[in-house]
Amino acid sequence: MWKKRAVEKLREHGYKLTPQRLKLVEVLNKMGGEHPSLTDLLDEVRKEFPTISFSTLYSNVLILKELGLLELFSLDGETHVELNTNPHINLISTEGITDLNDEEVIRLIEKKTGKKVRMVNVLVANQPQD
Repeated sequence: MWKKRAVEKLREHGYKLTPQRLKLVEVLNKMGGEHPSLTDLLDEVRKEFPTISFSTLYSNVLILKELGLLELFSLDGETHVELNTNPHINLISTEGITDLNDEEVIRLIEKKTGKKVRMVNVLVANQPQD
């Protein structure tokens, strides 16, 4: 579904569907739920297009961001991709990143901050709460 939407938006806005761009869309569609870093994406795209540069990958990711298809966030000095563009919370632990869609918590954060929430990153401990 995300891949189809991305291809439609790219066409709609006059972007050429180059083989490298389509591969990036495919890789994002496959890995997007894992919140991959740009380095992870580059490694995966290079399996088919070994000469693609980081700059080309990054500029295409920015195009997808401008089209409202993804968000970016920084974690441990690396930029990660978020395909869930609905307001939500990322629970970040050593086990990975999990999306939490809790409208009540989002509304509470918006009320307390007076700002619209797009994404909230929360670092969580791996051990259970006492």
